[in-house]
Amino acid sequence: MNITQQIEVALKKQGNPINGKDSEDDSLQYPSITEWKRSIGMMGKEHDTTTTSVTASKSRQQWYKKGLGYWDDEETCPATVAGMLGGFGRISKCDLKGSAKFITHIKSHIRPSLKLTSEENGDVPTCACECGAGIGRVSKGLLLPLGISQCDLIEPSPRLISSAPEYLGSSASKCRFFCTGLQDFQPKADSYDIIWMQWMIGYLTDDDLVHFLKRCVTALRTGGIVVIKDNTCSQEAFVVDRDDASTTRSLPYIIAIAELAGLRVVHQQLQEGFPEDIFPVPMVALAADR
Repeated sequence: MNITQQIEVALKKQGNPINGKDSEDDSLQYPSITEWKRSIGMMGKEHDTTTTSVTASKSRQQWYKKGLGYWDDEETCPATVAGMLGGFGRISKCDLKGSAKFITHIKSHIRPSLKLTSEENGDVPTCACECGAGIGRVSKGLLLPLGISQCDLIEPSPRLISSAPEYLGSSASKCRFFCTGLQDFQPKADSYDIIWMQWMIGYLTDDDLVHFLKRCVTALRTGGIVVIKDNTCSQEAFVVDRDDASTTRSLPYIIAIAELAGLRVVHQQLQEGFPEDIFPVPMVALAADR
């Protein structure tokens, strides 16, 4: 079975939906994840379940190109906190506060082996990775204030990553900058204490997300965690946004992907205080105790 089929089996086994819909056009309904991927050319026709054909590869590249175009456009995404949050800049303070409480709780009550400061790590600098970093909002507002010694910012938009040092200010000296998509990013083994993935997994295909998370398993240090914080849907398995080439997944869908990559949930919690007119945003901490 390919990765999509494995996800569908996992969802159906737990009684969760595998169907989805378009975010704007109610007439676009998809009976399964497989059928949606077939509709955009990322998977072959009936009885052809390959995801590596020339057509599938071109469709994947076009999907990523459209998503990058959205974020690399100053009109749709200014290099500001509001731009990073799709016009919801007002929720940034609440978001960062909720994330800090989440990590602090994990450190204090669930995973004391998680290292945040160099002092906790035998004077060895700690390191975090902010995935889909944009201008570095999470590094500046969360990871570095938690005591992390160094942050690696991974961002595919040249415009946004080049704007990050100015936004970070004096914190920029504690950061490294990588202009690449996560589908291509190859983290070094045993390099990160925290890998933070917020509002970005929807821009990766299932296959690429599973493969990236597998690389994260290798990249985590002892006691380290991956945190996924993202929009989720509940009535369907997924909701497709064709404007920015993204997919909002259900929480069971996200967890199924993480488990395929060899990660397990150590703690999860819903972000509180967000506007009611946006998708629910859970925080999910994942570990890979090898």
